[in-house]
Amino acid sequence: MRKLERYDIMDYMLYEEKRSELRHHIAKMKEPRRIFLGDQLLFIFENTEMVRDHVLETIRIDKLFSEHDLLRQLEIFNPLLANAGELRCTMIVLGTSDWDGPKRVKPLKELSVHIYLILNDGRKVYAQAPETASINQYPGTLKVLNFICGNNYPVLIGSDHREYKLEKKLSPLQQNALREDLESTSNVIHRDLH
Repeated sequence: MRKLERYDIMDYMLYEEKRSELRHHIAKMKEPRRIFLGDQLLFIFENTEMVRDHVLETIRIDKLFSEHDLLRQLEIFNPLLANAGELRCTMIVLGTSDWDGPKRVKPLKELSVHIYLILNDGRKVYAQAPETASINQYPGTLKVLNFICGNNYPVLIGSDHREYKLEKKLSPLQQNALREDLESTSNVIHRDLH
């Protein structure tokens, strides 16, 4: 997927004008890329347009207008975008008494390496989770995962963690969305909305 560049970030006033239309488009795009595994894990597979939305919303909410602040947002959010042949997602451990809080940090850190995708060619691909990809105060409750898929797309997501063994077949809509993201080399943002 193409990383975001400065020219992808529209002017604050133009974004306010187009925000409703853009948010509607992004909501439809996010739906098949939000995948639950049981009742405790949520995976949000990111693409260029979705990450651009994160940047624009952060700029809007935090009222960031300086060039330095805008460039900093690109530095923060671009690591969510996968390289060619890869899928990247944010894994969110949903709040439950079993998984919540600082006492669970060690098991949660272990959880990410037990997450896998089964690809359409039958291969099992485990997540890679760089230590730096933990993005909140409890490592593991919100973590960026990377899957190297090559030319194949996922048909199933699962976990073989000793405390959370579960698999889920992806719907045709989810499979198609992730296949599109893998096939996209430029993931062109809708220029007509600028």
